[in-house]
Amino acid sequence: MTAVLIHAGPYPVDEKLGGIGIRLWESAQVLADAGHRVTIAAPRRSTFLHPGITITTRPWENLLHQHRVLLTTDLPDTRLLLAAHAAGLLLVTENAPPIEHLHYDALAGRDGQDLYADTVARWRLQLMLTDHFLVRSEAEHASTLGALVATGRLSAAHHRAGPALDHLISLVPIGHNRLSARAAAHAPAGPGVDVVWSGGAWEYCHPAPLLPALAAARESGRTLTLRLLYEPGDGFRARVRTLGLEDQVLLPEGPLAHRDRDRILKGARCLAITGARTAENRTCHRLRLRDAALYRLPVVVDPHGATGDAVAALRIGAVADPNDVEALAGALVAAVTDGPARTGHLAALDAAAPRFDLDRHLQPLLERLTDPFPAPDREDAGHRAAVARLLADTPALTGAAPAII
Repeated sequence: MTAVLIHAGPYPVDEKLGGIGIRLWESAQVLADAGHRVTIAAPRRSTFLHPGITITTRPWENLLHQHRVLLTTDLPDTRLLLAAHAAGLLLVTENAPPIEHLHYDALAGRDGQDLYADTVARWRLQLMLTDHFLVRSEAEHASTLGALVATGRLSAAHHRAGPALDHLISLVPIGHNRLSARAAAHAPAGPGVDVVWSGGAWEYCHPAPLLPALAAARESGRTLTLRLLYEPGDGFRARVRTLGLEDQVLLPEGPLAHRDRDRILKGARCLAITGARTAENRTCHRLRLRDAALYRLPVVVDPHGATGDAVAALRIGAVADPNDVEALAGALVAAVTDGPARTGHLAALDAAAPRFDLDRHLQPLLERLTDPFPAPDREDAGHRAAVARLLADTPALTGAAPAII
């Protein structure tokens, strides 16, 4: 049994949790069920209960000495990383290159480049200190390996430890654990709806392209309903009125409790994940791919990156350019209509189930936790010198990160 501290950073682990919070909670359940003692340091109190898991709001400074392993999200507090590294904890971090951050409004201002340089430096420190990386997609796996080469982390020592580098990096795709699968299976289905949009905070994954597609489908004789689980961006409601879609688009009526998601999504026929052509989408799998597998929903997605690549490869839905209104409308109609296309997508979802099995993909990490040894280069003099140079070049890493969200 190993004591594991999961630092949730700003992400709540309670009824209002989002994609990152779900992933942390479900991962904690898998670790606890394997016999480990798990503490989640969350930003606020929670009523969530599971044997072997404690959720606390105590500061991490009071928790490190009680644990052997620290698991964090990407870009955690660098003071936490440095303290945990100095204390000899095994560091496990989720990792992704900080591309998404270029979309933040703060980086559009006069100090944008300085803020981004600070973010990149904190990411580099995470790359230097982490003993085991968790990545969410094949593209993210490749980009992280490239970054490790660029930062000097990869070496003959790592190759001798295992040429597949499984000791250093695990691919843990977006998915769900078996407890969530059982809960979803037993949840009652909510009111029927054709298409559901279940999240995406940034402009590059906005649901706006779905509206003209709904209008086009209606003109061709098929009226589709769309339900949004979260508040859309500026101008969306006005666009609904302009297109006369008030009777077809169900907008959220306040925050959605986590336990209501099963009921709502079980009443849907298809999941839409439309996004823009941005660099961020090249390396990430959007978190709501979890919903496709958990609720057996065919996906309609854009072709702009790793999410579309995954949907096409797994054949679990249709890939359509959101700027091509007729193509998007046709994909939505085919996904929700009983027939060869929908039947094929559902069969593909069944065949792809192991790919979304979080319990299965966390096995390499569980093996590491049975004997939580540090990365082979942790005590290497060259590695220590590289960390020291980074801290000397960017002394701000020993302090709090500036707020950019």
